[in-house]
Order: sequence, then structure tokens, then C-alpha cells
Amino acid sequence: MQFDVILVGAGIGGLTAALALQQQGLRVALCEQANEPFVGGAGLVIGASGARVLGQLGLGAALDDLAVRPAHIAIRHFQTGRLLAETPTSAGDGCRIGRADLQRALIAAIHSNDRDCLRTGHTLADIGQDGSGLSALFGDRQMLRGSLLVACDGQRSAVRTRLFGDEQPRFTGYQVWQGLVPMSHLTAAAPTLGDATVWIGPGQQLGCGSICRGTQLAWRAIARSNRWTDEAWTRPSGVDSVLAAFRSFDAVARSVLMATPREHSQARGIFARDPLPAWTQGRVALLGDAAHPLAPFLEYASDLALEDALILARAIAAEGTTPEALQRYAAARLPRATALMQAAEAQGVRLTTLNPDTYGVSASEDPAYDPVTAPV
Repeated sequence: MQFDVILVGAGIGGLTAALALQQQGLRVALCEQANEPFVGGAGLVIGASGARVLGQLGLGAALDDLAVRPAHIAIRHFQTGRLLAETPTSAGDGCRIGRADLQRALIAAIHSNDRDCLRTGHTLADIGQDGSGLSALFGDRQMLRGSLLVACDGQRSAVRTRLFGDEQPRFTGYQVWQGLVPMSHLTAAAPTLGDATVWIGPGQQLGCGSICRGTQLAWRAIARSNRWTDEAWTRPSGVDSVLAAFRSFDAVARSVLMATPREHSQARGIFARDPLPAWTQGRVALLGDAAHPLAPFLEYASDLALEDALILARAIAAEGTTPEALQRYAAARLPRATALMQAAEAQGVRLTTLNPDTYGVSASEDPAYDPVTAPV
């Protein structure tokens, strides 16, 4: 069977790319190594550009229904809880949504076009390119034939290693925890939290925001660490380690952590990579974290993956399922992704010496960037 595009990896980037390409009338195979697509995780921040992508793909109503759009973001002193700044948001500034909610909406939209598009239990083993297309061999010995292959297989991308070598990531000296708390567990603290709150201190920050129509609170904490020696996927952690790291934070912040069910807390070390000079090789390209793994000091990773997906579809619409389409996509995306990778790593450096007593609000995402109309 011949496909126009084979996608490897069914995370947010792969799911969005599948839907965008389907809407161009293309035959798409979305291959995921897990036996079931992972539907879970904590919350996602979807900025203005990501919201534009989802609206363009017909998911604007789902986003309005499932997401929470905070009226403001409160920045507080880590020890005292004193309000340092209150940043207002507008309707176009994006929202917070449960990762699982967005995944389910994307999968439902993909299935409405083609029930066979998503293929689980497919671990990529080899890629062979020739003049007329490529062959993708999977671990179950199944071969798929396609015109293009796009790797959406995350920060530890096997396809990126295959194309560009095995670069060793740099440990930043930080780790990140994330968790989900039912709002019903936060009776005492909930009235003071608002829709979005961030506590900041030297080398530490804890942010939280409501998701799932306000029934859940998603949080993310970053602190210095020397315990991580290898880059790994997020793993279950419980709350003991994050409570120990944030023991000096105010009572409301700690109450959020203490209310987190043990099974809903995860952690990983934060590693950084140098931006790649290219994302394509012939008929193969990278997308999302596979192309630009973004350290979570900035919350733009989801936006970048959503933008990639739409720009890829626009490039293929312009050039057809050709290597030139992939080159056009990469040329349109590399400058922005590279700049944000560098900005994220710089933000990690700033966090080390951050003084909450002299805190000033920093610039946010450029609201003018629009992946629907950006040049491709």
C-alpha cells in the first residue's frame, strides 16, 4: 500500500500533522510504537499561535469547550506568597488544556477521516529511500511504502539519530516535576490560586493552572538537581522529592504539592541539545521535539509542534509530496525554532540567579506570529 506521508510517533505533533495532512486530501499512515496511543500526562499551555493552528484544523470549538483561558497570571514570591506582578491576558493569548483532552480531540478528528490512519505497535526498524519514494520497515516485519516520512518521535528521536548521529545532550543542572491535582483536594488553597499562579525564587519556580473545565489543577516545578545522569522519558516520582526541594515555599504552594495523588506526579532531568542546522535528508524530515527539543524553562514546546504540523501541510500543498516540500518546510521553521531553543536555555541560566525581590515581567511570545499566514 502506498502512502503520501508516513508519520512516526503519535504525540501532539504527530497527531496534529496527521490531521493537517488528511485535510489536504493526502493518504497518511501514523505509526506509534506503543500498543495503544498514550493518552495522559498533565497540562499543556497552548499559546496564541497554537490556538490558531487548532482553529484552522477545525478544533477551535473543542478548544473553547475543554480549555481554560486565564484572565491573568499571578506571579508570587516563593517564601511569602506576596504578589509581585499580575499579568493580564486577552482572548488571543491562548489557554491551558489537559494533554489527554487535546489528544482525544485530535484522535477523534483523525478517526473521522480514516479509522485506519493510526497504527499502533509499529516500531520503526529501517528506512530505505529511492528515486520514487521510500520504504519504512517496522519491527513486526511490516513494510510501508510512502513518498515522504516525517519523524515526530520526540526529544530522544531514533530517526534524528539515524539521520544526524548520536549527539550527547547536556544536563542543565535542573530537573522538572509535573503533576495533576483534583480541585476537590484543594478546598483550602483553591480560592487564592486563581486560574494561573507562578511562585518564583532563586533557581526554583512552581507554576500551576486549572485545566479540564476547571476540575483539575496542573502544576510544574523546576529546581536545581545533581541526580540525573541520563536523558530519560518522564517517570513516576511521587511527591516526596518535590516537597523536599520546595520546602521553603509558602504554605499555599506546598499545599498544591501535598494534595497531589502519588500516581499523578512525574519527574525528569532537563537536558539541552544544540539546534540542528538541518531537519531533512532526502524524503525524511523531523518535526516537533524530534527537530527542536525545547528545555521546559519556556512553555512553547506544544506551540512549536502545532506550528510545525500546519507549516508542513502547507509546504506539501505547495510542492507536492517531494523532497522540495520538506526543504521548504524546514526553511520556514528553522529560524523560529532555533531562536526559541536558545531562549529557553538562556532562561534556565537566568533562573539560577533570579531575585524575586527585584522581579520584572519579561517579554512573552510574539503574538504576531501566525502559522496560518506565515510565509512558507
